Amino acid sequence: MTTTLQSAVQAQLGWTWRDHVGLAPVVDSNRLLFSLDLADGAEPNEADAVWHVESQGLAAGEETTLELDALAQELFGDTIVIPFARIKAILIVNRSAEGGILAVGGAEADEWYAPFGAPGDTARVMPGSPLLLSHVGEGWEVTPESYALKLAAVGGDVAFDVAVLGTLPGAESSSSSGI
Repeated sequence: MTTTLQSAVQAQLGWTWRDHVGLAPVVDSNRLLFSLDLADGAEPNEADAVWHVESQGLAAGEETTLELDALAQELFGDTIVIPFARIKAILIVNRSAEGGILAVGGAEADEWYAPFGAPGDTARVMPGSPLLLSHVGEGWEVTPESYALKLAAVGGDVAFDVAVLGTLPGAESSSSSGI
């Protein structure tokens, strides 16, 4: 079986700001957009693997750890394990309308902290909010010493979705790897 991956990383912030002071209103209506389609492969601006889960939940005070070097996924009628070598993008959405914050990072052992700067650093995904981390060029490396990404519910229950985009070990793309 030959598989290929088409992927894209997109982020957008739009606004319309009106100032009604004076005779004529002033309007600033614009958006900042980033969009990049990634080819199938393991080179810069390419990705050959994706892993995702939807509708996950953690009760207040609970945590889970994603092992980025061995993420199991039900796909194509089977369970496959995706061993990321490099991470090109992660999107985490806190679907909770109120309450819990999703703390990302800070695993106790084998912590993957590449996008956060230093071991122990974390990011907080507030209720009803997304967190997109991307390094579409080379990607962040996943190693045997740095592969654990902790997700923890702080201050209340959390419902969340996660998608991880990256490359598999070796220089071959998924179109020749057989998954």
